[in-house]
Amino acid sequence: MLQEIISKVTEHLIALDEAKDRGYPKARKARILSKQSILRLHKGEPEKAQRLISEAASLLNEVRGVGDAFPGIQSSETVVAALQEYAEAAILHSLITEKKYPSPEELGVEATDYVLGLADVPGELRRQALDSLREGDLEAAEGILETMEEIYLCLVEAEEASMMLKGMRRKLDIARGVIERTRAEVTAEIGRRRLSRELGSFRKRREA
Repeated sequence: MLQEIISKVTEHLIALDEAKDRGYPKARKARILSKQSILRLHKGEPEKAQRLISEAASLLNEVRGVGDAFPGIQSSETVVAALQEYAEAAILHSLITEKKYPSPEELGVEATDYVLGLADVPGELRRQALDSLREGDLEAAEGILETMEEIYLCLVEAEEASMMLKGMRRKLDIARGVIERTRAEVTAEIGRRRLSRELGSFRKRREA
């Protein structure tokens, strides 16, 4: 009796180990692709970024297939990290290219992975805002800052639910700091431009 139980347990553990060998490398690859897609977005290459995101989604679907037989794999740290990175990349891509938020259903991720991925988006949007400031596009920078603030405020308003998620408090603390620094830089640029206009107006009056 006991020998049969141990035999079945052993078979399960061997099968689980083999499933991990199939699933985890795909999840790690999907995470790398998602990170690379974010870099492509910052370089102004949204089409290349989309191809990387699509490839990551395909790999995560394969991981999901493995996880159907072994649910613990889908909730493992390796797979969860990949899902959150993918969600972050896909949300960022949609915001940059379409100015809209994709839903968890559209991305094929659970609500928890979506929300935790979303919490990292303000950090990436900061880079977009700084690029806009360097290019002299203050209006774009202000629009990006508004999106960053919207994400943060929506997550904070859902604090009762979101704070149950591991790591969310830290992510929100980081997002708040990122937003404050970005707001300071946008405000400084607004002030610089106002001063420049006033000086220009003053010179014109003196020359008149």
